[in-house]
Amino acid sequence: MTRANAVVSETGAQAEPRTLAESVYRRLRADIVWGRHAPGAPLRSAELQAMYEVGISPLREALARLISERLVETVGQRGFWVAPLRAEDVLDTMETRLVIETAALRTAIDKGDVAWEASIVAAYHSLSRFEIPRAPGPQADAWAAHHKSFHLALLGACRSTWQLHFADLLFDQAERYRLVRARKNTTKALTRKIEAEHRDIFDAVIARNKRAAVEALDAHYRATAADAAAALAGEVTRGEQS
Repeated sequence: MTRANAVVSETGAQAEPRTLAESVYRRLRADIVWGRHAPGAPLRSAELQAMYEVGISPLREALARLISERLVETVGQRGFWVAPLRAEDVLDTMETRLVIETAALRTAIDKGDVAWEASIVAAYHSLSRFEIPRAPGPQADAWAAHHKSFHLALLGACRSTWQLHFADLLFDQAERYRLVRARKNTTKALTRKIEAEHRDIFDAVIARNKRAAVEALDAHYRATAADAAAALAGEVTRGEQS
């Protein structure tokens, strides 16, 4: 089972990892995406082994996977560190997501069957049962898992493992920027209607309206990217998460 097709329960939990390396990879990956390891922070092997109670071999396997996903960086023998967040990468990530996901979404709408529709209905329902979080914690982790499941369910019938793979990776890259925006916006008025944006996407996809679905997804991602870029630039203009 790929991460793009991972089963998410009502609490947002994935299927149990099969190996120790998979377990530490998931934990370390989540801690990077959620900012528990700060962007640009060093990742020292001894500290990570103690923190995750794991040996050097599975840790290095996990780090190698995270390097391939551009969540961790390394140069020569200088060690490892969390990939920094760069304002110029926000729009690049968003534009690349849209290239991949709009193509996948069009195909999914053309080829998706009733089971695909049911998976979207279930994912949307689960997401709608969780309030958009305003602070890190179990509730935020569960919401994030269901948020991701909803967006990937939309693409599930595209029949391209590569498109699903890259959509999965880019979702988590965008998540890091979204969380920076969320943390910097805690005192700002909540002006975006994220639930309505998700509903617009859902309604258009279920209606098999490709144009409306692509337009709704495009607007949703561009609004989030604009907020994230403003937050990284220190020019926060909006609130709430997406």
